[in-house]
Amino acid sequence: MPRRVLRSISWALVLGLMIFFIYVLENYAVEQGVMGEGAGQANAEFPRAILEKLNDLSVYEKVADNGRLALYFEPVTSSIAVEDKDTGTVWASASDVSDEAAGGSQLLKDSLKSPFNFSYADIGRPTHEVVTSNLISSFPHIEKAAVTDGISVTYRFDQLSLQFTIQFTLDDNRLVVYVPVSEIKEEGNYALVSIEPVPNLAAGTDLDEGYIFYPDGSGAISYFKTSHPQYRERYSALVYGSEDIFGKNGQRAENAYLPVFGIHKNGRGLVAYITEGEYESRLHYSPSGYLVNVNRASAEFLYRREYSAAIRRGESARRVESEIRAFDHRMVYHFLPQEYSDYSGMAGAYREYLLQAGKLHKIIDEAQTLPLALTLFMGIKEERVLKDRFVQATSFEQAEHIIQELNAAGVEEMSVIIKGWMRGGYGDYPDQASAAAELGGVSKLIKLTRSAKESGIDLFLNFNNMDANSKNLGFKKMTAVMKDPSKLPLQNYYGDSLLLNAATAASRFRSSQKQTLAGYGAAGIDFAGYGAVALADHSEWNPSTRKETVEQWLSMLQESREMNGKAAVQGGNQYVLNRVDRISDLPLEDSRYVFTDEAVPFYPMIVHGYIPYSGNIPLNIHYDQSKGLLKWVEYGSMPFYELTWHEPDELRYTEYRKLFSSAFEQWSPVIVEQYKEMNERLGFTWKLAMTSHRKLERDVYETTYEDGTRVIVNYGSIPYEVEGTQVKPLDYAVLVKEVRE
Repeated sequence: MPRRVLRSISWALVLGLMIFFIYVLENYAVEQGVMGEGAGQANAEFPRAILEKLNDLSVYEKVADNGRLALYFEPVTSSIAVEDKDTGTVWASASDVSDEAAGGSQLLKDSLKSPFNFSYADIGRPTHEVVTSNLISSFPHIEKAAVTDGISVTYRFDQLSLQFTIQFTLDDNRLVVYVPVSEIKEEGNYALVSIEPVPNLAAGTDLDEGYIFYPDGSGAISYFKTSHPQYRERYSALVYGSEDIFGKNGQRAENAYLPVFGIHKNGRGLVAYITEGEYESRLHYSPSGYLVNVNRASAEFLYRREYSAAIRRGESARRVESEIRAFDHRMVYHFLPQEYSDYSGMAGAYREYLLQAGKLHKIIDEAQTLPLALTLFMGIKEERVLKDRFVQATSFEQAEHIIQELNAAGVEEMSVIIKGWMRGGYGDYPDQASAAAELGGVSKLIKLTRSAKESGIDLFLNFNNMDANSKNLGFKKMTAVMKDPSKLPLQNYYGDSLLLNAATAASRFRSSQKQTLAGYGAAGIDFAGYGAVALADHSEWNPSTRKETVEQWLSMLQESREMNGKAAVQGGNQYVLNRVDRISDLPLEDSRYVFTDEAVPFYPMIVHGYIPYSGNIPLNIHYDQSKGLLKWVEYGSMPFYELTWHEPDELRYTEYRKLFSSAFEQWSPVIVEQYKEMNERLGFTWKLAMTSHRKLERDVYETTYEDGTRVIVNYGSIPYEVEGTQVKPLDYAVLVKEVRE
C-alpha cells in the first residue's frame, strides 16, 4: 500500500478520534440514577429496626433538663425529642407516621425519620448535579459530645469526605439548633450545598388537627386535612426575597419578610425563627400530598448556590459555587403555652424576641392617631422617536396645594411620598438627586417640603439608587452593576434593566447626593427596594454577600436618617425594623398558593403600634375598593392612595400606566370622607399592639388590640351578629371593651 495512502488513513483516524473526543466532552451528561434526585450513598448496614421505636421515649437518653424542657437523644440515629413539661407534649424530630400512610419512595420515607436532610455536589465533574440525602440513606459515622444544656453531634461521611456538626441546646422554653460553619470539613471533590436540620419536628399527619403558618407576604396558614390532592409544589422561599429579581423563572411570589414559621398541632404550638444566618437560609412548608402524606415545615441552611454557567454559544451547564458561603446558622424553636399556641400567640412571642434583641423599635407616638398614606406621582419621560417628552402629572406647587387642601378638610395626620420628582422623572434609573425643572425646580420643592413640615406632615422623597438603566451607565456598565455567580450582569431579558452594585451606589450617594437630598428639607428619603430584596453581588470589583449588600444599603439609610431626621423604605424585610420610620408597599395578602387556606395578618401583628405601614395597592386603583378598605381595617394599615393633579390619561404612553384613576379633584372628597370615618372609629388603636386575630366564620374576622378593643370585619353578603351588634355586609364594627358601637 502506498505510503501516501497510509498517511492519509492515519490522519483520518487521528481526526476521527479527536472529533469523537470533542463530541463526548460536549455531550457529557451525568448518568441518571447515579446522581439522580434524592439519590444518596447506598448503605445496607443501617439498623432499620430502630426506626420503628423512635416514638418511644425509652430508647432515648436524657441529655439536658432545665425544669421547663427536657432534651432526649437517640444514639443510633441521633434523633432528638423535647419534652415540654408545662403542656405534657413530646416534640420528636422523627415523624410518627407509618410508611404505609406516608407513601412515596423509600428515600422519602427514610427522610421522615431522619434528624436532618443535606445536599451536596461533586464539583470535580463537568456538571454539578445536586444530590439530596439524609442520615438513614447516607448513614454517617456519628460522634456526640456533651455541651452546656445540650449535646453536640458531629456527622462524618467517609465516602463523601464531608463532615459537619449540629448542636442541640435548651434555653428556657426554647430549643436552639446551631450549625457552626467552622465545623464543616470538605476534603475531596464533594461540596456541601445545604443542611436542613430537624425537618420533621412537630410534623402533622392527615389525622392531626391544626395548621402550619408560613411567612408568605403578610402571612398564610394551611390546615391539616384528611382529604387533599397530590400537590406538585410546596412553599419554598429564600428569606428576604428571591434572587430571581427579574422574574426569569416565572411569576415572582411574595417575600418571606420574616425568617419565621409556626406549627399548631392538636392544641399545642411552637414558633420557629432563625436568629443567625438568615440571609443564607430558605424556609419550606410541605403540605401533605407533596411527595408524602405529612405536613411539615423547616428551615434549610444554604452554603452554596446553583447557577447556570455558559459552556458555549447557546448552551450552559448547571454548577454550584466553588467557595462556601461561610456563615454560622442558628434556629430557635420556641414552645408556646397552650393558651397562646395559635398564630396570634406565635406573633406575640416573635415580636417579644425582636424587641428584646433590639431588632424592632417603636416609632409611633402615644398621642398620634391614624395617618393617611398618600403617594403623589409627579413626572415621567415619555419615549418618542425624535425627542423624549417629560410628562408632568403633578408639579411641586400642585403637590403643596393637594396637601394643604386635605389638611384643611380635616386630614390632620399624613405621611406623604412624592415619586418621580427628580430630573428625568420616574424610572430614569439610577435616580438623580437634582429636582426636575419641569416640576418647578429646587425652589418650589423646598417650598413644598417647608409647607409640609410647618403643618406637621411627614413628606418623603422617593429615591431609587438600586435599579439602573443600561443607557445611563455608558462604558461603566460592566463595573457598576451586580453580577451573578457566572460573572454575568443581573439583568432583565432585554438587557436594558440592571442593578447598581451597592459599592457604586454608596460612592455616588456619599459624594454629593446625600447632601443634595438633605438640602431639600424633606422629613426623609423613601429608599426604593431596600426592604424588599437582599442580593449577593459576584462582580470582580466589588463582590458582596447578601448580608454585606444589605449592610451597605442600611448604612446609606442611616446616614440619610441622621441628616434628615427620618427614613422610609419600600418593603418590610426584618432587617429594616429597627432602622425606619415608615414602611410602604407592604402586601396585605399572600401569594395564593393552591394549598393555602387563609391569609393572616402575622406581619401586622408584629409591627402595628410600632412602625407606620401601608399596603401596596392604592384604593383608587384597587380591583375591589370595598374589600380593599375592609382589608385596611382588618390588617390595621394606613389608608393608602396614589394621586396626580392632572388626569392620568397623559401617562398612557409612558411606563407608568397603572394609574387609570388618580386625579385629585375626583378623589379628594372620597378620601376626606373615608379618612375621617376610619380615624374617628379606629384612630385610637393606631398606637396599640395588635394582639390577636381569628376567623369567626366564613368571611368574618376579628382583630383584637392590647386594650381589649375588637374590630369585626364582614366581607360576606349577609349580616353577622356579635353580642347584640349587627355587622352589615361589607362593613365593620368596633367593640371597645364592654362599650358597643
